[in-house]
Amino acid sequence: MARKPAKKPFGEFSVSTVLEWYRIAHLGRLLEDRAVGYIRKAKGWSYHAPFAGHDGIQLAIGQVFRAEHDYLFPYYRDLLTVLSAGLTPEEIILNGLSKAGDVAGGGRHMSNHFAKPAMGIQNVSSCTGNHTLHAVGVARAIKYYGADGVAISSQGEASTSEGYVYEALNGASREKLPVVFVVQNNGFGISVPVTEQSANTRISDNYTGLAHLKIFNVDGTDFVDSVAGMQAAVAYAKSGEGPALVHAQCVRIGAHSNSDRQELYRSEEEIEAAGKRDPVTALRAALQKAGVAEDELAELEAKNEAELDAQAERAENAPDPDPATVLDFQWPEP
Repeated sequence: MARKPAKKPFGEFSVSTVLEWYRIAHLGRLLEDRAVGYIRKAKGWSYHAPFAGHDGIQLAIGQVFRAEHDYLFPYYRDLLTVLSAGLTPEEIILNGLSKAGDVAGGGRHMSNHFAKPAMGIQNVSSCTGNHTLHAVGVARAIKYYGADGVAISSQGEASTSEGYVYEALNGASREKLPVVFVVQNNGFGISVPVTEQSANTRISDNYTGLAHLKIFNVDGTDFVDSVAGMQAAVAYAKSGEGPALVHAQCVRIGAHSNSDRQELYRSEEEIEAAGKRDPVTALRAALQKAGVAEDELAELEAKNEAELDAQAERAENAPDPDPATVLDFQWPEP
């Protein structure tokens, strides 16, 4: 469809590029809804932490990640991150339903433990914050061997209270390692507000004294700001000058997870206000303002729905793990 001309509505990024971001973000939301449906039907996906409100930064992490070059260490809320990085909806559903074909762990993982080591997406650590050290170890190897790549570690703000995180940031800064730390700050560590969790509500302010660490503060609900920030952070990490920290201010639209009742600690007004800050709704409106026709967006959305239906059907009908393999990977093979 013909589009009305617009003068660089997304800065350095073309309308076609941003439209592709919208395709991925919309598909991610459909997949998130599908995960919730599986839980309610008791078909699987025993644990899910919704990403809605983190859309800008999660899309951005995946867009800067280069499969088979970089190493991505996601956390349990990073569904859109791994979708943007290259995992297919089918692969993500195979993990959620614990199917034998799960590329993260053959159906042995807890749901929302996204991974595909073959392309560089590493397994989620159930110990929150611990994977920052894993990323630093890989970054040390990248530097030692002179490899073309960076390590990217993603986490929520509450996990920065773990000692692992300071060890990782301090060590990476001292050694000037090619690693990007991403902190997605939605203001809550489950039910604990950030004001009760951190000395500074903007988490990046806790680390301004670390030499060689360059800090980028972005709006995690803004796709353009998030992608530009991640691109700059990766460029700095690859320069050899030191690691980068991207602090993304997000909004938590839903509950912490399917086992959380946010109504017990958030007012109805606060929850309603968070819903009005939906990044995907805002991106759709921005694309329309930039000249993308409603029927073009509707066609894209319909294609996403059809694609997800097809991939979900394949995943649902995929074989479960063979019970005879239950002891596999428990002990070293002779």
